[in-house]
Amino acid sequence: MDISLSIESFPLAASTVTDMKALLGLFQTDYSSVLHEPLWDRPDSRGFAVMAYTAEDRLIGFAVSADMVGLHQYEWSVLVHPDFRRLSIGSALADGIRHGHSQRQAEGDLAAFIENPEAEAFLENLGYESAFSEILLGVEPLEHFELPNGVEIAPYSGEREALEKLLVSAFDEEVLPVLSYNLEAAGRDVWVMKTNGALAATATLLEEGNDLWITAFAVSPHLQGQGYGQAFLRWSRHQALLRNKKQVLLDVETDNGALRVYEKAGFEPVSKVDYWKHISNDEEE
Repeated sequence: MDISLSIESFPLAASTVTDMKALLGLFQTDYSSVLHEPLWDRPDSRGFAVMAYTAEDRLIGFAVSADMVGLHQYEWSVLVHPDFRRLSIGSALADGIRHGHSQRQAEGDLAAFIENPEAEAFLENLGYESAFSEILLGVEPLEHFELPNGVEIAPYSGEREALEKLLVSAFDEEVLPVLSYNLEAAGRDVWVMKTNGALAATATLLEEGNDLWITAFAVSPHLQGQGYGQAFLRWSRHQALLRNKKQVLLDVETDNGALRVYEKAGFEPVSKVDYWKHISNDEEE
């Protein structure tokens, strides 16, 4: 069988998006998140796709890689038509991803695959090892909510030093470039919660298609366990209603103690995503 590969940068052509969505629709499992479907045709997104077409111009597989926060760190995944999985098309697409990363001078990459044994074997054969896992959580919008007395949520308005201190205390200093990107990139809205004028929590909201994503969510450590996180999450769910979104999504590492906080706010597991990193030559030696 004659198969040709091509690479196309975001935003993808309308015809390419149509072909990819048609192939995506053949699967019962929803792979749209790991394949970055909302970013395919967005002019402000950074990434690319590798497509595998037959001589009859039929798309039988594709891979997508995206620079999620503009730091030259890519996340990628692969999808191959069920009838063509034994033709090494997945490996060829992965080679295309590596070539694309090299062209774009990527500083690192992670493979993101919904948990299943076939994906595990595929990635191990490519020289990848498991790095960590995340649970994708989702919940419907919320119609009614009330903030506690003395609490307000407003757009970021220049309190950079206090915001950096809060995020570093909740994560580590590696979160600071992510904050910079969230503040500068179009479509990412940084919100802050204050109680009696003091910074209590923060989150960044991002619209992708019918979904409202919550990222960079953090509560000041000395205020945790007092209901501020729950209030912020309920407020975010109400924002989804106001923006006519179908659901609110966020992801959290499986060993993160905050998982209970999200479940208490109504979030339920959608899927488990395994992240894989490539074993470098130095590590192999």
